[in-house]
Amino acid sequence: MDSTLTPGTVLGPYQIEALIGSGGMGHVYRALDPRLGRHVAIKTLPAAMVSDPVLARRFESEARTVGALDHPNLLVVYDVGRAGDMPYIVSELLEGETIRDRLRRDGALPARTVAQLAAQIVAGLEAAHTRGIVHRDLKPENLFLTRDRRLKILDFGIAKRVSGTDTATIAAAESLTVTGMIVGTVGYMAPEQLLGENIDARADIFALGVVLHEMLTGTPPFRRATSVATMNATVSDEAPVLPTSVPFTFSRIVQRCLVKSPEDRFHSAHDLAIALDITESTDHTARVSSTPDTNPAAGERSRGAVSRRAAIGYGAAGVLLATTVVGGGMYLRPSAATSSFRRLTFRRGVVRSARVAPDGQTILFGALWDGDSCRVHTTRVDGPESRALDLPDANVLAVSRSGELAVALGTHRDGIITYGTLARVPLAGGAPRELITDVKFADWSPDGSELAVIRNVDGRDRLEFPIGRSLVQPRTGEATGLGFVRIAADAQRIAFVQYQSPGSLVGRVCVTDRAGKVTSLTPEYLNIHGLAWRGDEIWFTASDDRPLFRALRAVTVGGAPRVVARFPGNVTLWDAFPDGRVLLAQTDDRAVLVARRPGDVADRDLSWLDASWAADISRDGEVILFSETGQGAGPDGGAYLRRIDGSPAVRLALGEGLALSPDGRLALCTPAYTTVVGGTAPYIELVPTGAGETRRIPGNGLLFTGAHWLPNGVGVVVSATTSGRAPRLYLMDVGGGTPVPITPEGVAEWAVSPDGASVAVRGVGQGITLYSVANTSSASTSRLIPGTAGGATLIGWVNDGVLILRTNDATAKPGDVWLLDPETGRQSAWANIMPTDGAGVMALISFRVTPDGQSRAYTWHRALSDLYLADGLA
Repeated sequence: MDSTLTPGTVLGPYQIEALIGSGGMGHVYRALDPRLGRHVAIKTLPAAMVSDPVLARRFESEARTVGALDHPNLLVVYDVGRAGDMPYIVSELLEGETIRDRLRRDGALPARTVAQLAAQIVAGLEAAHTRGIVHRDLKPENLFLTRDRRLKILDFGIAKRVSGTDTATIAAAESLTVTGMIVGTVGYMAPEQLLGENIDARADIFALGVVLHEMLTGTPPFRRATSVATMNATVSDEAPVLPTSVPFTFSRIVQRCLVKSPEDRFHSAHDLAIALDITESTDHTARVSSTPDTNPAAGERSRGAVSRRAAIGYGAAGVLLATTVVGGGMYLRPSAATSSFRRLTFRRGVVRSARVAPDGQTILFGALWDGDSCRVHTTRVDGPESRALDLPDANVLAVSRSGELAVALGTHRDGIITYGTLARVPLAGGAPRELITDVKFADWSPDGSELAVIRNVDGRDRLEFPIGRSLVQPRTGEATGLGFVRIAADAQRIAFVQYQSPGSLVGRVCVTDRAGKVTSLTPEYLNIHGLAWRGDEIWFTASDDRPLFRALRAVTVGGAPRVVARFPGNVTLWDAFPDGRVLLAQTDDRAVLVARRPGDVADRDLSWLDASWAADISRDGEVILFSETGQGAGPDGGAYLRRIDGSPAVRLALGEGLALSPDGRLALCTPAYTTVVGGTAPYIELVPTGAGETRRIPGNGLLFTGAHWLPNGVGVVVSATTSGRAPRLYLMDVGGGTPVPITPEGVAEWAVSPDGASVAVRGVGQGITLYSVANTSSASTSRLIPGTAGGATLIGWVNDGVLILRTNDATAKPGDVWLLDPETGRQSAWANIMPTDGAGVMALISFRVTPDGQSRAYTWHRALSDLYLADGLA
C-alpha cells in the first residue's frame, strides 16, 4: 500500500478525507468514522519505515503509551489497527494550531498567557508521569492549542516508561541512545539527556522550562549556530535573563526548571503545578486609585503580617559587601570598573536613612548606634567624624533646598517598618514643629514649600501631596503598602514603591502625576528597598533572582528597567547628589536564634546558619524546631531540630518548620518551594523527628502560613489564606478532613492557650480577641480582652496569661515583655529579653515559650550597616 493515502481510501471502518500533515514518524489524515458520524485523525507509519524495527517499535509504543493515558490535556486515542502491513492510530481530531505556529505568527507571548498555558502543560505531564511515562521530546511543535483554548500534548513516539508511579522518585530509565543516536530534539533536551545519562520526569521539566522561556522571549534560550554548539550551551551555559515584564515569581519558576542538575529542579510535575497555582494566587497587579477606600478592614495583611524572609530582607546577607580592606575599612566592589566608594560611617549599628544637604558636602543620616535609639547625625563627605543632632529618638526623612529638615520624631517600629510623628526643624538648630503622626516617608517639593508623605491610616498606607490631600491610596484587594516617596525636579511627578502590604518588601516602582494617575514602571521584585531620582531616571535597589543581593537599578518613565551595578550583598540606595554621586548603605542582615532554660544566667546563642528562625519549642523545653531561611540554607530553606544544650542541629526537611507535636515525635513543615514563591503552602508535611515516612496534609484550597499543635496531639490550629483574601485561623485534624474556620479574616498575630481551649488573636490595628477552639462559631465565642486596643504585639501564651510587647508605650524598655490577664486585661511585667549586645537589633521576629514559661526560644533581627558615597556609577 502506498505510503501516502488518497481521499476515499478506507482503513478498516475509517474513510480518509484529506492529508493534514507529515513528519518524521508518519502522516496524519483527516478521516470519517461513518459508524458514529465522527471525524477523527489517523496517524500512519509509511511503508518505508515499517521495515525498520526501531521505528516500528516507536510507533507501537506511542499507541500503547497514549492509549493508556486519559487526561484533558493529552491526546485521546480511540482505536489502533493495521491495513496490510501499515499500522495506524486513530485519535481525536484537533482544530487549532501548534505553539510553534503561534510563535511564528505572533512572536513572544504575554507572560499571563504563557502562565495559563504552562498550567495546562504541567497538568498533562503530571498525568503522564503518574503512569511512569516520560515524554522526552517536549517542544512547541508537540504542543497543540485548540480553538477552545485547550492545550494538548502530542507525539509520545519516543516516550519512555520508567519504573514506579511516584514521579518524585521515578527510577532511572535506560540509556536514550539507539545505535549511537541521541533520541530527542536538540535545544530542548535536558543536559542529562544529551549526555546519555539516566533520566526521569525531571528531563521533561527541563524541556518545559526551555519551551516557556521561548514562549516568553520568542527564542529558545540555548539556540546556537550549530547543533553541537547548541548542545554545549545546554550543558554549560546559563539561560538568558527573562524580560522584566515577566513577573518575578513566574521568572523564578522558569529558572528553576532550567537548572542543570536534576536534583535542583522541581522534583515532580505535581510540585511544579502547585508552584504555578501559588504564583497565580499571589499575582498582585499595580492598579491603584486616587480616592481612598471606605472599607478600612480591607487588606488586613499589613503591619505584623510579614513573611519570614521579608522581615529580615529575605534572609541574612552573610557575605559582607566588602571585598577590599584598606586601613580596616570595607569597600564595595561594583561591576563597573571606573566606580569608587568612600566609607562614611564606622560605628556598630544600622543606618535607617540618609540624605544629601543642599551644599553637596554635608550628609544627614538616621542611625541606631550601639543599641541606642535612632538619632539624626551629620557628617562630611571628606571626613570620618559625625555628630548627633539634639533630636532624641528621631529619623531624617528629607532636606529642603533651604536646609530645613523633615524628621520623624518618637520613632517606633512595627515589624520592619519605622513610623513617627512628622516634624519640621531647621538644620541650623531650633525646636521642631510637629505636623502629623504615623509617617514613615516624606520628601520636600523642589522649592521647599510643600511635603509629600506616606503615612499609615487604618492599617493601609496613603500617599498625600501636599499633606492632607490623598493622592494615592490602594483600593480593596490591591497591594496596600507604599514607600520611598520622591518628588521629581519638575514637581509634576512623584516616584514611590508600591508594596504588597505595609510590612512587605515585595513591590514595584511606580510614578504618579499630581492628579493621582499612577503608572507602574517595573515588574514586581521580591525585595525592593531604596529609591531616588537621578536626573530623569529613577534609581532604586531591588533583587530579582537572588533575594539576598539587591542590585542598583534604573528606570525612566516610559522606559525599561536596567541594571546599573550588582554587588555581592544587600545594598540600599538612600539619595543621589546633583552631580550623579549616590549614597548607598551596605547591610549584613541576620536572624539570631537564642534560648534560655531554668538556671541560665544568660541567653544561649543557638544560631546555626545565617537566618535561624525559632518555630517551636518542645513542652519540656529541651528541643527547638527552627527554620533556616537565608543564604546558608539556599533557595529551598530548611527545617532543623536542635537541643537547647547546644548540640549540633539536625536537618529534618527542606522548607520551613512550623510546629512540634506534644510528644516531640512529629514536626509540621511547609514544603521547600514555598521559600521560592509566595511564602504560602497548599499543603503541610508531617515529618518524623526520628525514623519514619513523611506524609502530606492537603489544604483543600487553603494556603498555609502557620500552625500550632493542640495538646491532644490530633488537632492543629492553622493560619491560612485563600486566593486574594486575608489570613484567618482554622481547626483541622492531622489525620485529614475539612478545616473548620475559627476566626474571621484579618489575623495578624495569634497564640493558642496551653490547654488548647482558646486562641488569642490580634488583627491589624485592633486589640486582642479570644476565640474558642472547641466551638468554632466565632460570632458567639469571641471576646475582646480589655485594655488591648491601645497597641500591643501578641507573642505567646503561658499558664499565667498572654504575653505581649507594648508597641506604643514610651516608658517601656526595648525587649520588655508583659503578662496580660485574659480575663481582666491587667498587665504586669514578665521579663526583659533584649540581648546584652543591642547593636543593630531591629525587631523580635519570633518568640516561643513552654506552657510553664520557664524555657523560651526567640529570634532577633540584627542588621549592621555602613554608609558609602559612590561615584562613577552610570
